[in-house]
Amino acid sequence: MSRDQKILDAAERLFFERSFDGVGVDEIGRAAGVTGSAIYTHFRAKDEILAALFTRVFEALLARLGEPDPDPAEELDKVLKAFVDLTTHHERLAGIWVREQRSLAEAHRREHDRRQRYITQRWVDCLSRLCPEARTDEIVTATRGVQLLLMSEALRPPTGRRARDAEELLLRMARSSLAALAVTARSDGRDGDSPTRPATSLG
Repeated sequence: MSRDQKILDAAERLFFERSFDGVGVDEIGRAAGVTGSAIYTHFRAKDEILAALFTRVFEALLARLGEPDPDPAEELDKVLKAFVDLTTHHERLAGIWVREQRSLAEAHRREHDRRQRYITQRWVDCLSRLCPEARTDEIVTATRGVQLLLMSEALRPPTGRRARDAEELLLRMARSSLAALAVTARSDGRDGDSPTRPATSLG
């Protein structure tokens, strides 16, 4: 394992356990076996370490997502499972991503926001096709809400227990929440002449 990877692994554990602000660069260095100022030959500042951890988040998501699927139902399945995989198999990264976005330095924010927009747009595109009667603002709000629902599993207390079927449970909860998009649009009488899918397409 490279020295960079050891530093990032140590920072991932410490940031998750104690928060970004609660950990110093020297502590990360000691945990990674890097002494003194040697850590600065790998990362110029703690901000850069956090940005590198966020890059890990996006790499994990993109590896699971792959290329967009032309079938919106299949695409929705992919984006939901990518987030469930992140929160259940990369729990510390997911927890850091949720809690520490405001800690990201401005110098790294543009790239982070670009990646996040791409991920969010994948959700919005497939939901727009599955529920064409829903407004864009409703779809964006639903996307953010369901993403946070899925990521909340990474915020369990250290002693919190995870359900044995957590992944399947999270998927069912996400689909049920997204089904509300179609219900909301239809209750407002927005069916019109546009082709619609039954609410179960999102359920």
